Amino acid sequence: MAVSALQSAWKRTVVDLRPHGIKSVPMLGRYDYSHANYALEDHSHPGAIEICLLVRGRQTYSVGGEKFHLQGGDIFMTFPDESHGSGGNPEEKGLLYWMTVLDPSQTSGSLIGLSVAQSKVLWRSLTQNSRRHFPGTPDLKKHQDTILRTVRSPQHALSGVTISNHLIGFLLAIVAARSAFLNISDTRFAKVLAYVEAHLAEPEALTVDTLARLAELSTSRFKTRFRQEQGMPPAEFVLRQRIAEARRRLARPDASVTDVAFELGFSSSQYFASSFKRLTNTTPRDFQRSAGGSKVHGADGA
Repeated sequence: MAVSALQSAWKRTVVDLRPHGIKSVPMLGRYDYSHANYALEDHSHPGAIEICLLVRGRQTYSVGGEKFHLQGGDIFMTFPDESHGSGGNPEEKGLLYWMTVLDPSQTSGSLIGLSVAQSKVLWRSLTQNSRRHFPGTPDLKKHQDTILRTVRSPQHALSGVTISNHLIGFLLAIVAARSAFLNISDTRFAKVLAYVEAHLAEPEALTVDTLARLAELSTSRFKTRFRQEQGMPPAEFVLRQRIAEARRRLARPDASVTDVAFELGFSSSQYFASSFKRLTNTTPRDFQRSAGGSKVHGADGA
C-alpha cells in the first residue's frame, strides 16, 4: 500500500509487535485526527517506557501534576510505571505516533534482538536521563511509517528484520535527539544565564526577545525551552534573579532599601516592595532587619 493511501486509511491505529517476533514492543500506535478527541485518562505502563512523537498539531500531557505542552516535532517520554494522561485536555487535532518499550529484564535481557550487553546500554541511554520533553528530528517519522507499513503489508522472511532495524534506528535517534538538545541547552543557556547575571540592573536589556536572540532561538521556542530548562518563564526567572541580588545588597549594614530598588532598575520602591514580598513572603524592610541591616529608607512598606 502506498504511504499516502496508508496515511489516509489510518485515523487511529494500534498494533502489537509481539506476534511479529518483537517481544520488547507490546504497543505501537498512530493517530491522525482532524478534530479534537476525548481526554486521555491517567494510566501507566508497568516496566515500560512510552515514547510519543508529535509530528504536527499541539498536545498537552501531565505527569505527577506537571503539564507538558507539545508542539509539532516534539518528543515526550514517560518512564516505567509512571502515571500519566492528558491532564483533562483532549487529544488534539494533529498527527502523533507512540510506542511502549519493555525493560529488557522482562524479555530475557534482550531489547529488539540486540545482545544482552547492547540492550543494557541502549536501555540505560533511554532511561538514565530524566529529560522527557525535547525536540525530535525528521527521520523519526520515517522510521515509524516504515514499521507500520511493514506490519500492514504481506509478511515475508525479512519483515521482522525490517521492523527490528527501524525500531532500533528510531530509539537511537531518540537518544541522539535528546543528547543534542541537552548539549545545545548547556551551551546556549549558560550564555543566557551569564548575561542575565551581568545585567540585573538593566531590565531594558533583559527582555525575552533579547534573551531569545542571545540563545539563537525564536522567541516562542526560547520561551518553551527556557521553561523546560529552568521550570519557569524567562521573565519570572529574571525577576527572581533581581530579587536574589537585592537580598544580597540589603544584607549590607549601610544598605538603603530605596537605593537598592533603583540600583536594580525597579521603576519605583513600591513595585520593588511588592515584588520582593511576593517572592520572599517578607518585605525588604523586615528582611533587612532580620539580616542585620540598619539603614532603611522609604515609607512605602519597603
